[in-house]
Amino acid sequence: MRCLLLPFLALLCVSAEAVMFCDDKPDGVYEPGCKVFTRCTNGTATVVECGIDEVYNPLIEDCDDPKNVAPPCGHIIDCSLTPDGHYADIGLGCHSYYTCNGGVFLGHNFCPVGLVYNEEVGVCDWEHNVYEPCGILPRP
Repeated sequence: MRCLLLPFLALLCVSAEAVMFCDDKPDGVYEPGCKVFTRCTNGTATVVECGIDEVYNPLIEDCDDPKNVAPPCGHIIDCSLTPDGHYADIGLGCHSYYTCNGGVFLGHNFCPVGLVYNEEVGVCDWEHNVYEPCGILPRP
């Protein structure tokens, strides 16, 4: 098992089985997130963690300054007055969400394709299960 200490003291542990999927994949970036992604090279997976002031840039397939990156990853949110929690990126169709903790922005996370973030239950979900503005259910 490989563990990385992420910014803000989060610990990410990845088992050997989780990174062995590169055996049958062409070289490239897989499972991109705003702060961590997996790079496959010659059948070997490497988990890459961006520095504290960097995010993943899909145009160069590497870490970069947020000002060079399109939203959501390039969009840093002021969480100084926001209660701790996860919030839908409404301006991006709710296909991603961000986390605030202790007044600090901890980054964006992507929902799987076809899903939107459901703030009511704190998971990515189908639009027909989610209240407006992220889903199609009218608010009660």
